[in-house]
Amino acid sequence: MANETLHNSSAGKRWYSRILFIVVLSGVSFYVYTALKDLAGFNYRLDWAYLFLSFFFTVIAYLIHLIIWIYLARSFGIKFSFLSAANAWSLSQLGKYVPGKIGLLLIRMDIHSEVSKSKIAVATGVEFITTMTASCLLVLLSVAFIPELVSYPIRLAALGLALIFLLILYPPVLQIFSGLAFRLIKRKPLNELPSYGFLLKLVGANMLVGLPYGLGLFFAFNCFYSIGWNYFLIITSVYYIASLIGVAAIFAPAGIGVREGIVFLILPALISKPVVIFATILTRVIVTVTEIFLASFFFLLDRYAAKKQSLSS
Repeated sequence: MANETLHNSSAGKRWYSRILFIVVLSGVSFYVYTALKDLAGFNYRLDWAYLFLSFFFTVIAYLIHLIIWIYLARSFGIKFSFLSAANAWSLSQLGKYVPGKIGLLLIRMDIHSEVSKSKIAVATGVEFITTMTASCLLVLLSVAFIPELVSYPIRLAALGLALIFLLILYPPVLQIFSGLAFRLIKRKPLNELPSYGFLLKLVGANMLVGLPYGLGLFFAFNCFYSIGWNYFLIITSVYYIASLIGVAAIFAPAGIGVREGIVFLILPALISKPVVIFATILTRVIVTVTEIFLASFFFLLDRYAAKKQSLSS
């Protein structure tokens, strides 16, 4: 009887994993199809050297995010090999293309089924908050360099959100919020949380991601038309502002349409409108291709390592 129950449980998990995979794959496919269709509607010439640089620096930004996640997860006592962590993290990024933004968390829980779901949930929540805090601080930092671009309401919203996020990250407050959430779903709350100093370091690390990510954006714009380095901070800041607003669009897969709308609203006042349109669509393609590339690469590498280990044992 026990064996039959275990077998049914394993079969149920396999079907759940397959359905989740199909849903995520459908979301990603639709996203890529839409982006390529939009890009195919224009007549343009690409600078392939800048395209490579854009892809390269976008990959670097994602790899730094991965390392930050590994350190964050370990602070919650979630310890797994680098390949296992990289596989789960990179595959979970594709979950963003499922409306509702819950796909990311579900994929992590599915792959790391041996780890407490509570720990995965809280760690993922803290990852989101530290990333959003860093985004708000980067937007505020840009005010010192481009005050005419960042309007007063945006500055006020960024400052308010940054303060709220920093307050939520304070361990006693974080303990209250996570405890309430787990009581609602009738789960045991976590007793140990990372120190405030450690979480602030993660916010700082996430701010550093803005450099390679910004370079990826800057070179994407240069693929169509040569623009000066004085636009680097402007483009980066506008995209961070757009990303913050895109997060609020819960049912927009990966913020599609929302982020682009914000970029189209601001940048054409400074950069030629056709260049902004081409580059924004191309950036969407580059980011998606980067996520697919990393997910495929770490998935195959993790499978190869697991197969090699089983043969040697």
